[in-house]
Amino acid sequence: MTTLQKLRGDPRIEIPLRGRTLTIYGQGARLGLFSFVATVVLFNLPWHWIPGLGDVLQALVAAAGFYLSAALIGSLRPTAMDAETSSRPWF
Repeated sequence: MTTLQKLRGDPRIEIPLRGRTLTIYGQGARLGLFSFVATVVLFNLPWHWIPGLGDVLQALVAAAGFYLSAALIGSLRPTAMDAETSSRPWF
């Protein structure tokens, strides 16, 4: 079991969408929402105080935080594929 699967927990809701399935995870949704809020707070810090590197760090915080939040909350997969197989390429 990968770290991502441990953090996500069991699938809570599966929603069919145009030949694909959106899977929302129970434990991962709460953790993902927390990481989303933490990313927004970190993004709004005064990064301009670090000359030259502040803008790059702010963009990295945003990209990594939002990617982590999305990966924890759910996954979009083809209908024929199970949720565990589709989560392997995320991390």
